[in-house]
Amino acid sequence: MCLIAAVDLRAQSSACQSIFFKVDLRAGENFERELGGGLLFRVRSEQAQSEKGQSEKDQSAKAPAWFLDIVPAEEITKDYIYPVNLPLRLNANQTLGPGFGETAASSLAHPHEMHFLLRRSDYDRVLGLIGNVLSSYKTSDPDKALSDYTNAVDEARKGSLRVSISSYKTDPKTGTLTRIKLRVEVSTPLDFQFAPHLYPLPGPCHP
Repeated sequence: MCLIAAVDLRAQSSACQSIFFKVDLRAGENFERELGGGLLFRVRSEQAQSEKGQSEKDQSAKAPAWFLDIVPAEEITKDYIYPVNLPLRLNANQTLGPGFGETAASSLAHPHEMHFLLRRSDYDRVLGLIGNVLSSYKTSDPDKALSDYTNAVDEARKGSLRVSISSYKTDPKTGTLTRIKLRVEVSTPLDFQFAPHLYPLPGPCHP
């Protein structure tokens, strides 16, 4: 009986639930969906700096892109994705489109996968440790700064996000993005309460 209970407990700890939905956006459009637990998933239009192959005058122009985040509905400036995904500097994973040295084609050629936090207390704890990691040369024990951060990330309650690009269109003259279609998968522990209009399916947890 003890062995069966232990096996069942391990199975439950590795089980999650997932929701799936599609997003279709034109350049300049935004998307927002309530996930539950007070959290919002957002795809926000932004203008990424155009880079190589442009004249000095053209480099001041901006190329369309989108930025992904998950935020608490009451504090939308707090990004629950950023603190638990590396690298902490210049991470292009939350951007769909050109930027951070990537072209539109290279950015959209692969799924964008990341973790996100589920609780404000974990957000405050992890975010409070990031400064020591980014400026470890200012701390008395750089290795401890990193281990404190990684331990906090490991202990935090997290979900996972996978955004796949189904298709996209570009302007034939400028090459800039004009439309993008996404397939979004959000996975959480089984006890997370999704919003009533979302119907999760059981499945394995993503590492």
